[in-house]
Amino acid sequence: MSLVGRLLVILFALLVSALIAGLALAVGVMVPDFVTVTTDPVEHFQFIAFSVLATNLVLAAAFVPALVLVGLAEIFDIRSVFYYAFGGGAVGLIAYFGSDIRFEDATDMPPAAFGLQLVAASGIIAGFVY
Repeated sequence: MSLVGRLLVILFALLVSALIAGLALAVGVMVPDFVTVTTDPVEHFQFIAFSVLATNLVLAAAFVPALVLVGLAEIFDIRSVFYYAFGGGAVGLIAYFGSDIRFEDATDMPPAAFGLQLVAASGIIAGFVY
């Protein structure tokens, strides 16, 4: 495969994994409220809007550390699912501590409990998807 083709595949995989990580974050934040979810279209729109917001936050905070991780994997020809899952969790934690984004400030909903665990889990999920 040519170099340009490989770079396009890597960027596409990073975007898809960031989308899944944002969805995992949205589900993790909204799960405590799923008990009270009805068929109200406003609540469904709120979930989709938070998913888009979380995906943008994931892309903004974790793009450069994820590129470093992928670059190391490409240089050393690492293709292990465990490497990507562990690296995704590490990138999630690096992005969480390296950015000034906190879930308590992101929405007007009650603060998300277990924010650190949520970003680690979404990073692991993103690494697995990548």
